[in-house]
Amino acid sequence: MPYFLVPADGSPYWTSQEVDAGVPPVWPGPVLYSGSPHGQYGGAGASTEPLADLTARAGLDLAGELGGHAVVYPGLDAHQAQRLAAAGRRRGTAHVLDLATDVAHVRDLDPHQGMEHWWANTPTAHRRDVRRQWRRATEAGLALDPLTAHRMLPHLAEFTRLAVGTAERHGCPLYGLDMFERLARVPGAVLLAARAENRLVGGLYSWLHDDCLYLWASGIDYRHPAGRLAYAWLMSEAPRWAIEQGARRIDAGRANYRAKQRLGYRPDVLRTVVHLPGNDPATARALTVLSQRIGNQALPYLPPSTSW
Repeated sequence: MPYFLVPADGSPYWTSQEVDAGVPPVWPGPVLYSGSPHGQYGGAGASTEPLADLTARAGLDLAGELGGHAVVYPGLDAHQAQRLAAAGRRRGTAHVLDLATDVAHVRDLDPHQGMEHWWANTPTAHRRDVRRQWRRATEAGLALDPLTAHRMLPHLAEFTRLAVGTAERHGCPLYGLDMFERLARVPGAVLLAARAENRLVGGLYSWLHDDCLYLWASGIDYRHPAGRLAYAWLMSEAPRWAIEQGARRIDAGRANYRAKQRLGYRPDVLRTVVHLPGNDPATARALTVLSQRIGNQALPYLPPSTSW
């Protein structure tokens, strides 16, 4: 089970959570993350109760050795979270928090019926408008250029400029060229590039793993005439490309709840378990407020029965 000790502001993923929630930085000191401090999904050490006990013990012991203020397990489903929270309590941890902190958006794909299945399962109220935007962008000259592995490297500097600009529009500069270059080596990496006359208008940095296409980072050139249509166009082209590769699911990642609701994605609430070894009620309260703030943003776009 990998752990990463990072400074209080050293996790791009957690920083984005704080920005989305509109709260000041939560951590008063270094934090030990289980799994990647960049990633959305976790849970590798929580598949069974005995494994969760080993994971919690290893994390707390390592935090004690390295001076970690907290051990953080993000991106969990409800069962994984319950196991890790219970394991932390059995260890006598001062504060154990099991919090809803994120929403993933998933849709099923049908390689046999292709895009007919996709459009048929796009909400009726929005289907015509989404298809109209896709058609207008195609008529404006957008074409998909899937750049896999090393083929994306010559284009990453330009994509980084777009991704940084897009992230800053949402208040949180998350990305850098060094990050994108390193991640290009990960099996399944693909940059779904939207081009018009050989100019990069937008892109989705993604991974194809097993039978699922994971969409991660987007970048759009809003100065280009087709820029305002590029995101919706890419979100329609991505499933088409995924279906051609034989994928059966597409994961559109976090945030942007309204747009993903319009496209028919199913929301899955993700949880974070935090073990605070020391008595720190202030940090525990700050984490609870962060979860509540994100919930207030997400719940209007989630099914009424959703538990946060």
